[in-house]
Amino acid sequence: MFGNSQPINEYTAPLSGEIVSTCAGVIKARGCYGEKYSVGKIEYQLFSETGYQYVISPYWDVVDGLGEEGFQGIPGIAMELRRQHYYRVNRQPVFISMRSPSENREDLEELLEAAGMDTYDRLEWLVRTQQQGGDHLTLEPYRQETREFCYNGLDTLLCQLQYGDLVRISSQNEVSNNPSIYTEHLLCMVASGAVIRFEKEKIVIDKNTRSTILSILQRQYYAWKNQQILKHRRGVEGAKNRGAYRGRRPMQIEPGKIQKVSDLFHAKKISEAEAMQRLGIVSRSTFYRKLKELKM
Repeated sequence: MFGNSQPINEYTAPLSGEIVSTCAGVIKARGCYGEKYSVGKIEYQLFSETGYQYVISPYWDVVDGLGEEGFQGIPGIAMELRRQHYYRVNRQPVFISMRSPSENREDLEELLEAAGMDTYDRLEWLVRTQQQGGDHLTLEPYRQETREFCYNGLDTLLCQLQYGDLVRISSQNEVSNNPSIYTEHLLCMVASGAVIRFEKEKIVIDKNTRSTILSILQRQYYAWKNQQILKHRRGVEGAKNRGAYRGRRPMQIEPGKIQKVSDLFHAKKISEAEAMQRLGIVSRSTFYRKLKELKM
């Protein structure tokens, strides 16, 4: 046991013994344009006799590709020590406590209902809601087994990828002949921490090359997005000068589609991120407002 006076960045010796339950999430950093980078894993372990612990494991090959400007670290741990695992024994890590509501919060019951939860578990709540703090970090579901995929160009595949998965691609041309789309899709796969294998070219992107490739892809992606924004702004200004600009129209989604996605989300069959993607919603506030409107 360790007292509360212990510095939050100090290494804590791990527990040992029989683990009776566990749950985990992937820590993801959001980039300037909403892209996600898998920067680590956090796991809760409950032991039969010695209590509980959280284990935070950074994905260094992804972190190193982002650089200091693109990633400020995981709150509460001394990343300059570059440990493979950081342990927090019998206490909540700062990463969890700073972005989840306390047990005494007045509207906690409403928050649990919105997330489809009956009892409150901070880690589970963060995984479901993917609450983002001011540090642009979120927590997404983690599956214990790695998988092998064949690239199909669909967003559903890109959203499923997890650190350690394998993606087989017949050739680089299969991704896209459009340089912008090629960069965006490859960035998404590399940023997830998946191993990418181009069969024809016999090219492999793994933990040994990931940080270098990721750094290059991110710069290319940002250059493309900056050009897009500049082009859009010029288009809007031109439309305003012609008196043809009408602003953004309100989002319209079929009620039946919202109900179906809502049912899947509350039944824990899809994550918040997948539910938002199926509805074409990028704002969490809009997503939960749509769910609330169903009950009116």
